Amino acid sequence: MIKNNKHRCTFFFTMTMLFIFSGCGSSNDEAASSSDPEAIRESQISELESSDLIGNVEAYAVIQGLLAEGQAPIPAKIFIIENDESVEEGAREKYVYSPHYLDLPEELQAKSDSEMNVLVKLRRYYMETGTYSNEGIAYTRYVQITIMDRAAGTIIHEETMIGSAPFSISEDQSAGYGYVPEYQVLEKILAYFGYAEE
Repeated sequence: MIKNNKHRCTFFFTMTMLFIFSGCGSSNDEAASSSDPEAIRESQISELESSDLIGNVEAYAVIQGLLAEGQAPIPAKIFIIENDESVEEGAREKYVYSPHYLDLPEELQAKSDSEMNVLVKLRRYYMETGTYSNEGIAYTRYVQITIMDRAAGTIIHEETMIGSAPFSISEDQSAGYGYVPEYQVLEKILAYFGYAEE
């Protein structure tokens, strides 16, 4: 009888310890994944794709408004779209959601169509700005930022960012491009909403 009790106690002790350690392990895994930038990004994308914001991108793209520079509504709940540059030249312009939306502070991100009161439209394009000695063409990047108060139906801010001078090219290249760094586009948007660069 005493032997049975000893075995039983040993068994329960072992199982209890396994349970505790396996529980700790899973919470550590959860903590690790919650601090993993890629896991966080994937979670944000999944949440976005299950919202009604994605389904309304085409409707957002055609929204127009009168220019009336002013302050954003408070609190501002933002969604960002941008033109799809994979669309062939001459075809009707198409818009998609912008990855910059995922880089906004949590408190600025609209989570649904009904919550979104500020629409940011980014339009990116290149313009020919010169030629090279080998007759190659120099292009400069432009990014037009349009910020709209959805409820008021007005454009509350609009500006165009101009890229760097086109880079030099080799003799066998036919074109060179100047760029607007993506981080600068995000900084411009955040600055309008009062998020100064640290």
